[in-house]
Amino acid sequence: MTFAEPLRLLALLFVLPLLWWLSQPSRPRTATLTPHLAQWQAALAALRRRPPRLARLRFLLLAVAAAGAVAAFSGPSLRGRPGAERLVVVLDGSASMGARGADGRSAWQRAQAALRAGFERLPVELPVTLLRAGGSLRRRHGASARALLDLGAPSGGLDADLGALARKIGDVTGAAVWTLTDGQGAAALPVVGARTVLRASGPNAAVLSVVCDDRWPLPELELAVEIAAWTDAAATAQIVIEGALVAPVERAVAFAPGVRRRETFAVTRAGSGGPLVVRIALPGDVLAGDDAWRAALPPLPAPRIAVLADAEAGPYANVAAAALAEEVGGLVVAATDKAAVGVVLVDGGEAPLAAGAVRAITFGTRLSAAAAPPTPWLAPVVADWDRSGPLGAGLDLSDLRIAQAWRDVLPAGEPFLWADDAGVRTPLAVVAGTGDVASVHFAFRLQDANLPLLAAFPQLLRRAFVRSYGEGAAIAGVSAPPAAGEQDLRRAADGDDAPLPAFATSAVDVSGWFLLASLLALALRAFVR
Repeated sequence: MTFAEPLRLLALLFVLPLLWWLSQPSRPRTATLTPHLAQWQAALAALRRRPPRLARLRFLLLAVAAAGAVAAFSGPSLRGRPGAERLVVVLDGSASMGARGADGRSAWQRAQAALRAGFERLPVELPVTLLRAGGSLRRRHGASARALLDLGAPSGGLDADLGALARKIGDVTGAAVWTLTDGQGAAALPVVGARTVLRASGPNAAVLSVVCDDRWPLPELELAVEIAAWTDAAATAQIVIEGALVAPVERAVAFAPGVRRRETFAVTRAGSGGPLVVRIALPGDVLAGDDAWRAALPPLPAPRIAVLADAEAGPYANVAAAALAEEVGGLVVAATDKAAVGVVLVDGGEAPLAAGAVRAITFGTRLSAAAAPPTPWLAPVVADWDRSGPLGAGLDLSDLRIAQAWRDVLPAGEPFLWADDAGVRTPLAVVAGTGDVASVHFAFRLQDANLPLLAAFPQLLRRAFVRSYGEGAAIAGVSAPPAAGEQDLRRAADGDDAPLPAFATSAVDVSGWFLLASLLALALRAFVR
């Protein structure tokens, strides 16, 4: 028993004497002499009356009531249990926590069940902090921590040393630490604080990476799949490629334990596009999270090329359109054709096209009749091209010769071909537009350059076609590779569970009980004479 204000108990030194004095019977104010004392005493004896005196029991009950009130006023409380005053939970959220144990539940599910059961045994007033380590870092405090609010799913690698983390938390905050982990990807288990080891060891196979040789807008797609299996003996797994394909592909692959393999697959995509899944199936695989690689294939375009050329263009525009149609597996149609057109190829003249709003490839074309007439630019010298971008990477344009180009015909955009104009790099070709629609513009006509004679010309046209579809031509939604160190689940770090320590409990206020005792004493006093 402790008192928050023990000095207030000194009030009893004043209260009890005062109550004793007030409880004394009143004395007669005057003394009367009488010769009939004997008769008066005999009358009192006959009536069985005692002379006025102190009622001891009534005074005792009054003193108890006063003492209880003073004690309640002094803040009495029962001492709490000593122990840790805060708990920090370190939860392993790495990808290996998704591995299934013998009961069919993942280590992640069993960890959450262990946390809920442990939180029920903790004092309600104990501050709790939950720290997810591994994968995406998350912190939860108080009620959010006890409710395991929005912890996500196990993902990523174990990028923290759980032992060092538990030790640092204990040293800095002085809190008790509870670590929950499967022991995978760690050299040793934490030695500081409590720990729960959720073992889920066994064989595992993973799709490590997939490299796509995308031939869009052609339907052919080549996949280089890197796979591995961590088993105690040689094993055979099935590789399945399915999704937005004309037909799924399946292949049985033999693995040596822990040895990576690269398998190449040629598939044909469906024209409408959709999900693509590369999956590996190994008997007894305990971790399903790294068994599949996913992506989204774009739909194939309408590979029709419309041609617009003025009377001076000659055959070059049609030759370029035919070369482009051969590259993309399409055909050349008239500009007035009502069929869907994949891209418009324009050579010279004027074309009312909004740059970046229409898929087009233009050569020396004036986009607006309202603009001032373009100025001829005689014999511009090619200075350089974008050697790392999607249009110029790997192409050789060093032999490009231009007899004449036109100034002020290029719209605002991203340059990828430049000329040396009196020491100033001036764009000769740009890309306009973002998102799924773009247009490619050259400042010279085809008949004024030797571009159609270069070996790079068909490939440049194909890339311009693909670039005009922007993000709509790219494979999207590619899943992240599995985390390193989270694939070999055959053996975990050694160590057993360690229990939670005793936690401190707060002092219990008992002033109400003292007040109740005071009231009871006063109530009993009413029945005592």
